[in-house]
Amino acid sequence: MLTSLDHIIIGVHDLDAAARQFGDKLGLLPSGGGIHPVGGTTNRIIVIGETYLELIAVHKPEEVQENMVQRLALGEGFLNCVFSSDDIEADSQAMRQRGVNVLGPMPGSLRSADGRERAWKRADIERPDLAQHYPFVIQHDSVGEERRMRLAGWSTPPEHPLGATKVRSVTLAVRDLAEASQRFARIYGLQPSGPYSAASQGIGAQMVSFTLGQGGQTVELAAPAFEEKGPNALSDHLERFGESMYRMTLLVDNLTHARRYLDEHAVLYTTLASTQPLIWIDASQSCGAPIVLQQATLQ
Repeated sequence: MLTSLDHIIIGVHDLDAAARQFGDKLGLLPSGGGIHPVGGTTNRIIVIGETYLELIAVHKPEEVQENMVQRLALGEGFLNCVFSSDDIEADSQAMRQRGVNVLGPMPGSLRSADGRERAWKRADIERPDLAQHYPFVIQHDSVGEERRMRLAGWSTPPEHPLGATKVRSVTLAVRDLAEASQRFARIYGLQPSGPYSAASQGIGAQMVSFTLGQGGQTVELAAPAFEEKGPNALSDHLERFGESMYRMTLLVDNLTHARRYLDEHAVLYTTLASTQPLIWIDASQSCGAPIVLQQATLQ
C-alpha cells in the first residue's frame, strides 16, 4: 500500500548555493546526497521526519532529461513529489488493474561521495520524467531508521534549527477539482475528502485531500475558486507551470520560535492569523518552492 510522502523534489540551478540557502538561511539542514549513476543529475538531501526534500540539479547536461531542462528554464521550484510504497510490485499491479498506464517498477540507485550506494525501485505514471503531473511511487532498499540514516549520508539526521519535524502535506494545483479528484482516486486507489475552502490558508481555492497511510500525511488538490493575484496566486501557478506541485506544509515544534528564526535570518514571509496560524515563506527565499509552516500540536 501507499504509506507516506517519501520525498519532495526541488529543482535548482546551483546545488551548492541551494544547500546553503536551505541550511544557513531557512534552518533546514542538508545531510546527504550524491550523484545519480544515470540521468545526469546530482542532489542534496534534507531529512525531515520520515520524508526528505531532494534538492536536485543538472550534473551532466548531455544525460539529463529534456523535461527537467525545460522546467528549470522557467525557474527553480518543485518538480514533483513521491509516494512511498511497502509493496511496489503489488501497488503497480493494482494500478494497472484500475486501467492506469504504469511504467516499472524499475531499479535505481545513488552513489555518495565516499562510494556508498543506496537503492530503490520506482514506478511512474504514464512517463518516467522527473518533472511531471503525477507523483511517482518508490520503495527503498531500507526502512525506518536505517533508511533515514542512509538518506542522511549514513549518519544520524540532524535536528533543524527552524524546528521542522515533519512534512505534513503537499498541495498540487489542478484546474478542475471534481475531475482531478476522480482521476487521482483512480490512479492511486485513495479516497478523497469532500471539497472545502482554502481561504483560511491564504489562497483563493477549493480543495480536497487524500490521506496517505497511518501517519497523518495528506496530498491536497487545489483548484482556483476565484481570480486572484499575488505571490501565492494559484491561477498564476497553473498558467506558468500547468498542473503540478504548488506548495508543501511543514510542521514545526514551535511556530513562535520558527518566526523568530526567520526574522533573525532576514527571511521574507507572511503570517496568517486564524484559528490555525500559518507562516508562508516567500518562494524567493526557498528556491522557488513555497513553504508553509504550521504548529505541530495543531495537526
